[in-house]
Amino acid sequence: MRQTMFHLGDIISTTVLFVIFLAIFFVMIHTIKRMKSTAPSPPQETLQQQVENLTVRVTILEQQLENLSERR
Repeated sequence: MRQTMFHLGDIISTTVLFVIFLAIFFVMIHTIKRMKSTAPSPPQETLQQQVENLTVRVTILEQQLENLSERR
């Protein structure tokens, strides 16, 4: 029966490879979390566009109010 002896070099190289693997693993997890948290958001409307949208909505509401008052 042959006994396997582990040399100090084998243990050190295996440990170094394991640490490198863990480091890569955690860096990838961190990168994925950062990418999820900074998801691209659609560009915000300019103030002028918001004013125009509100103006259109107010005009529609005024027309609806006129229609309701005419029915009564």
